[in-house]
Amino acid sequence: MSGPLLERELQASLAVLDRRGFLRLTGLAAAAGLLPAGCGEAPAGLRPPPGLVLRVLTPRSYATFQAAALRILGPAGRALADAGAIDVAGRADGRLATLPAFAGLVQQALLALEFGVWPLVPKLRPFTALPEEGRDQVLRGLATARLDLSRALFRGVRSFTWLAYYSAIQSHAAIAYPGPFGGPGASVHDAMTYDPTL
Repeated sequence: MSGPLLERELQASLAVLDRRGFLRLTGLAAAAGLLPAGCGEAPAGLRPPPGLVLRVLTPRSYATFQAAALRILGPAGRALADAGAIDVAGRADGRLATLPAFAGLVQQALLALEFGVWPLVPKLRPFTALPEEGRDQVLRGLATARLDLSRALFRGVRSFTWLAYYSAIQSHAAIAYPGPFGGPGASVHDAMTYDPTL
């Protein structure tokens, strides 16, 4: 899926949440200090690396996005992240800085994912406090939920994960993408026979 298509999917998903006023409610709760904004109990492996200056995300929303993204991307994406080749949440923060229309909504959606509870989000503890299997269950529950708000929350986080990950050159090898010019030694035949489903 291309960047513009992912941005449209993200916008549509966030619009569902915003229309219902849920994200505004979450933002007000955060502004009033009812929801923590720092890293708190987020596991060390999910926190921003030292020296990274966040432009849009807070340390807590960075950790929440990283936790969700690593489960959504699967083994290939996790391997690149574990090796330090791609900082998905860091890329998301940089991308959000270029998409000011989405910045506030994504930040609030991540707060909803982290601190939301049943029935909107199928959990009782913060998302980052769950084991990996628990995070998988939460994401599956959101994807298949009866509430359109819950499904929209999942689609928004998934779309932004893909936008951050697949825009990184480092991800191209993992998805067998040869790049716009096919790489060294690529022929016209290679371009014509490239299978985009790989």
